Amino acid sequence: MSLAQVIKTELYKNSRRKSSLMLFIPMLLAIVVTFGYAHGVIELNLITGDTGIYSCMDFVFIVWNVLSGLGIIGILLILFAAFQFSGEIERGQIKLMLLRIRKRSTVVWGKYLAVIIATVVFVVGTILVCIGSYYLFVSRLPMGTGMFASTMDGFSTINILSSIALQMMMYLLLIGITFLVGLFANPFVTFILTIVIMYAGNYLAGAENFVSRLFPNYWSNQIILNGTASTIPVLTSVFVVVVLTVILMSVTTIFFEKQDIK
Repeated sequence: MSLAQVIKTELYKNSRRKSSLMLFIPMLLAIVVTFGYAHGVIELNLITGDTGIYSCMDFVFIVWNVLSGLGIIGILLILFAAFQFSGEIERGQIKLMLLRIRKRSTVVWGKYLAVIIATVVFVVGTILVCIGSYYLFVSRLPMGTGMFASTMDGFSTINILSSIALQMMMYLLLIGITFLVGLFANPFVTFILTIVIMYAGNYLAGAENFVSRLFPNYWSNQIILNGTASTIPVLTSVFVVVVLTVILMSVTTIFFEKQDIK
């Protein structure tokens, strides 16, 4: 079985698992937050010049930062990844796949890439739900402009999408960490340990030092705070995360090759 077939199989399995429904939670929360804001139940604050009126991308930016700032998206993705790898190892389900596939590295990378694809799909889905909710609940109200592009001073639609994309780059690394930890711990312990690492990384992103500048979430914060970030350092941080992720997954593969699966 090739890598592409493993990915296809994993995506099919994920679509059939009830645990995958957790990835719809950010979409539902986006609808709830938007509906609550439109009816005055929830207050959301963002400085958009002196108007206090939000365009579509302004509102997407607000809701995304509510969900990611509280760690909701990261927590759900880590939990999802823990179930897909550590959970299958603990339950012995992964052994069935190993009987059909001789190369364990193909299994590890196939599962990882399937989780990444699912992550991208549901993050994009959450953004689209935010957009749809804005036009459904907010755009015709006094606090909505009805425009799509960002109206914040010095902060464009590209800035918003870049900030979200940089945060997503960190999920590549966190999912890789989840896989590595999942070799040695059950899903619950894997989830807790990776969550601690995620919040430590978020804390580091708020610091001003050489190490923090090596990670995309630092530059995501800089875009949010300053409306811009230097291209070369941003690309360097993306490269660092990709390299670290490849190293993590390679180490995971090496240990998985030696592990006795019961």
